[in-house]
Amino acid sequence: MSRGEPGAIFHRRGWLAAQPEPFRNAWMEISELRSVSRGDRLYSLGDPPGGVYGIAEGFADVMTASGYEPPVLAHIARPGWWVGEAAAVTGSPRRVEIRARTDLRVCYVSLRRLEELEEVFPIIWRLLAQMTVLHLDNALMYAASLLKGDARTKLVSTLVRLAGPEMLYEADISIPCSQQDLGEMSGLSRNSIGPAFRALEGDGLIRRGAYGSITYNPIQLSRMMEAGLSRGSR
Repeated sequence: MSRGEPGAIFHRRGWLAAQPEPFRNAWMEISELRSVSRGDRLYSLGDPPGGVYGIAEGFADVMTASGYEPPVLAHIARPGWWVGEAAAVTGSPRRVEIRARTDLRVCYVSLRRLEELEEVFPIIWRLLAQMTVLHLDNALMYAASLLKGDARTKLVSTLVRLAGPEMLYEADISIPCSQQDLGEMSGLSRNSIGPAFRALEGDGLIRRGAYGSITYNPIQLSRMMEAGLSRGSR
């Protein structure tokens, strides 16, 4: 697969990139490349179990709900991100709703294909559990950012979390996200998000781009947050 082909991102970023090359190649061979229009759903909360999706191009909203409350925006997934393994492994209903924030190209691996792959790679279920751990890490970061810190810290934590597979890379990334979206994901009101956002802009740590995008370097934000925590512990 060449660098420019859809799906090449999975060999460089995210859960699949961390897997052994024979498994990675076999996984991509059985995957189906699909197009999803902006606003359409990959699946909804409570849908029956199905296969696993990976984002090759574009961005998707991850909507969560507690009890009978309406879904809220919890995460914006970017290329290299996979989802759907929990329902596939356990046979339980879908626990989140995935909507296309932009037009998407996704790779889909059906339940039937997963079972076929098990015959060649019996460890597939352990590898899928690694995907679940990545989602757990994200959920814990989400919970921590909602429960602790001032508005600036909550905003920085959320931006680092949104970097997903690229949070460990020293490079600028962009995400199509409004200030209001960030406030929702950070648990901040409109009055709180505005000053924190402008302060980060003033420090040159984030900048607004075309079509409502936000650009930043997740490593720089992480260092700033770590420095703040170090000063606070003295």
